[in-house]
Amino acid sequence: SVLYFGGSDAKLKSKMRRDVKYFALFTILALNYCWFSLLLSTVHGVYDDGNRNEFPGIFPPNAINQKSVHETKTHTQGQEREELSQESAHEIKTHTQGQGHEELPGWIEEYISWHTRSRKQFPGKAIITDPNAPPVLVRTCLTAFYGGLNDRLGQLPLDLYIANQTQRILLIKWIKPHGLENFLVSPEGGLNWTFPEGVENWGTRCSNPSECGKQIRTTVPELESNVGVSENRLKSQRYDELIDNNIRELNHGKLKDAKAVRFVILGHLNENYLEQKLLTLGEKDLIHNTPTFGAIFRRFFRPHPNVQKEIDLANKNLGLIPGSYSIAHSRVSHPQAYERGEKFKGSYIGNADGHGFPFEGSMKDKAVDIATRAIKCAASLPDASSHPIYFIADSKDLVQYMTRDLQNETYVLNHFDSFIDQKSANATAKELVSRYHVVARNQNTPNCHIDKNRHRPVKHYYPTFIDLYLAMNGRCVSYGIGYFAVFATKLSGTQCKIRYMKEKWGSSIPITNVDFCSLPARD
Repeated sequence: SVLYFGGSDAKLKSKMRRDVKYFALFTILALNYCWFSLLLSTVHGVYDDGNRNEFPGIFPPNAINQKSVHETKTHTQGQEREELSQESAHEIKTHTQGQGHEELPGWIEEYISWHTRSRKQFPGKAIITDPNAPPVLVRTCLTAFYGGLNDRLGQLPLDLYIANQTQRILLIKWIKPHGLENFLVSPEGGLNWTFPEGVENWGTRCSNPSECGKQIRTTVPELESNVGVSENRLKSQRYDELIDNNIRELNHGKLKDAKAVRFVILGHLNENYLEQKLLTLGEKDLIHNTPTFGAIFRRFFRPHPNVQKEIDLANKNLGLIPGSYSIAHSRVSHPQAYERGEKFKGSYIGNADGHGFPFEGSMKDKAVDIATRAIKCAASLPDASSHPIYFIADSKDLVQYMTRDLQNETYVLNHFDSFIDQKSANATAKELVSRYHVVARNQNTPNCHIDKNRHRPVKHYYPTFIDLYLAMNGRCVSYGIGYFAVFATKLSGTQCKIRYMKEKWGSSIPITNVDFCSLPARD
């Protein structure tokens, strides 16, 4: 008898050697297949924790130039079954999510759909506390110094991108000046960004906003940040590396298993990063300078009923019809509107944001000149002079002066000396507002900057949101320092806009597709 691995027959030996080679080759192929399958599942971010594997991400995390994953729906025996199909990214089509909604790119629509299903499946605190719920990513404002509305809400596209790439539920939580839900709420059928109440270590059992913010900062992990007040700020890292590293940490690094992660990142300073990512992945809609920017905002927010009431009242009292009036915006308390280190009566003008604008003497003249240019340049826009010009400023004294006092004969008579010099700031402004229909809302409620003015009642911050929506509904916009009005133009998508003033010092956000108005305040 001859054994399989023994014997003297030459043909048998040859056959055995051939069989061994085939077995070895088969083993190598099998191992390679297992390794490749494991690698592919990692690249596509497929997880087995709860409903996270249902995520229809268009852009596989950290995988560039790969096909996008789209979700199709079928129904079997009355139950919804979701199947994933492959489709090239450049073929993505926009569609409307629900009646009355504006079109958004497919990847955003699908993310919102997944987000909505997840919040319905895990209502209230369950989105945080239920181990089967997908993980969350929370944009926070826990202290002051996070900036104004543009800094806080002007980077929703980046927030959506990070959340999409990491398969996390995007939420928003403000501590200061107050919860965002006091001013804006989720619209029906929109994305529910509201953070649930009563979640342990998220502002529970604390007596004041500072204590609540500290509790969150010390218990909830944070992404690396480019904001100065963040404990996790990286000063030297490039912006693209910052975002890429954060996505990598959430998908495969130390934060992969963190149920909730908070973040504060300034994205509107580097919008080209996201645009390049979208281009590379085959997306045609780059969002920031398209109607999609405003459509995203409206899918997230509508005014709180108390804010909406004030918007409606302003429209009624001033006769403002959306799309039939212009905006003139003056940011006179911004430090970059003046020379660096400039003082007035021994105090730095740069502190006016927090301490109030000194509306007197030479500072009053400077503020009036800025307002005059804003209105004059607004009136220069096509057909703008035949419509009301709604005036917005960060100084209630300036608004009162330009829209009430200068049009009040009794005031002018009582301050006759201020108007003798026909080339003065006061006389020039008076003549200007007499030629145009310049209006503003009642200034009984203080104009409080949401970042610089602290410890104020909720209603004192309403004007910021009221003016934002009124500016969004303006036909044309004239703006100078600061980006409040710029933010409004991006949300509305208006192309009728003009810039009349630039920063005296420091860096500024590049603003494209806008003409510069060189008209002087005084002729």
